Amino acid sequence: MKDMPVKVEVFTSEPPCSGGRLLLKLIEKIKEEYKDKIEVEVYRGLNPKLSEYGINASPAVVIDRDIRIIGVCPSEETLKEALREAGVQ
Repeated sequence: MKDMPVKVEVFTSEPPCSGGRLLLKLIEKIKEEYKDKIEVEVYRGLNPKLSEYGINASPAVVIDRDIRIIGVCPSEETLKEALREAGVQ
């Protein structure tokens, strides 16, 4: 079990595309559900972290420095499964 929150980084275009808007709504719901188990950072538009991770499409989700989702808004269950795989219960 991890004591530190798992870092979740969300990348969207600015302004967000439809997938990005859906992802931002989903992330708000996930933040409410997981509270202090995750730490969410949202990046809108161009950001140096995009090239750091090699991300070339948005929206994208990086969990614990591991690119998990790119180019689509995941379903809630897909996102929760990715969090479980990263050790979030």
